[in-house]
Amino acid sequence: MVARRLSGAERLMAEAGVVAMVAVVVAVFDLLPFGEVALGARLALSLAGFLAAWLVYLAAARIGIAVARLLGLADYWGHALAVPFVGVAVTYGVLGLVGGPRAMFGSEFGAVWVQALVVAAGFFALFFVLYARAEHARLPEPVEAVAAPEPPPPAPPVPGVATSALHQRLAPGFPAILALAAEDHYVRVIAEGKSALVLMPLAEAAALMPEGGGAQVHRSWWVAKSAVTGQRRTGRDLQLVLHGGLAAPVSRSRIAELRSAGWISP
Repeated sequence: MVARRLSGAERLMAEAGVVAMVAVVVAVFDLLPFGEVALGARLALSLAGFLAAWLVYLAAARIGIAVARLLGLADYWGHALAVPFVGVAVTYGVLGLVGGPRAMFGSEFGAVWVQALVVAAGFFALFFVLYARAEHARLPEPVEAVAAPEPPPPAPPVPGVATSALHQRLAPGFPAILALAAEDHYVRVIAEGKSALVLMPLAEAAALMPEGGGAQVHRSWWVAKSAVTGQRRTGRDLQLVLHGGLAAPVSRSRIAELRSAGWISP
């Protein structure tokens, strides 16, 4: 079973319960010199004495913790600092009840103080072990896992050549160029859903396209490599199928070169 962190009130009740149980054990087995008194009286004296000493310890521990924090030490050192002062308070209380002021300031103080220190140190060690064990057994409360949102899928690459020197000869915002086709003294610049005529030879228009962006596959056609989606044959004739369904013829003299470049499957 996993222990959980105690609240402040629960911690006080737990400590009081432990002190009371130790007091009962001490009274039943007559572990302290109570004198010739009955069990009921020993129980009353033991419970009252131990609980009173515990309350004194709580007050002294607050001062000890403040001193420890001032010195940059851990809180448990504050509890350790409180032990000798609690021993002094308990010694004065016991001697005062037994012999009055004369006993409080008499020669027996030293011997009783040692006994009180042993008892206080024993309680310090007991609670240190109990709290260390509880802290070791306590696990962090489970945190509900929140699934991280999946990143959006990457946008598909735009087929064709989106930027080229030829675009400077076209209207602003002209789309990516899929192919160039020679028409008499003009070149038809073909994009998805749009085309334009430019007065220049095909070779000059192809020279304005970025190197490696495509190839001239026919004496009348230049094709962007990223626009090619497949191929088809009609007899001995080969055509490259472009994005959007357009087909560009391939010269037979260019087939071997395009196949070695990976444009055409074997």
